Amino acid sequence: MNINEIKAVIQDYFDAGYDCDGAKMREVFNKAAHIFGHDEAGALRDRDLNTFIALVETPKPEYQRQDEILSIDFTSEDTAVARVKTRVGNILFTDVLSFIRLDGKWTIISKLYAGAPVN
Repeated sequence: MNINEIKAVIQDYFDAGYDCDGAKMREVFNKAAHIFGHDEAGALRDRDLNTFIALVETPKPEYQRQDEILSIDFTSEDTAVARVKTRVGNILFTDVLSFIRLDGKWTIISKLYAGAPVN
């Protein structure tokens, strides 16, 4: 278990988000991944990878970059969970990223997010 491998995937995740780079974001997520959170009414929002990538590729107004790894925990030799913060526009998101290693490659298999406006 090499924590630096997970950190590298997280850094690519941060970079892809900031750069609105859908192709790079697609590399860090497993093709079966789902992204979960709440919609404006508080109901469950479940996005598949293609829907999420379309959001990533949507141009955003310029903003100050803010990324932070809060924790990384290995749940087995081939699975891990990370908690991170990342800013997108005027929203600071806290994400729980679940990782899986398949064929020697770490990818994000699920993302649970919550966002709060930046003051």
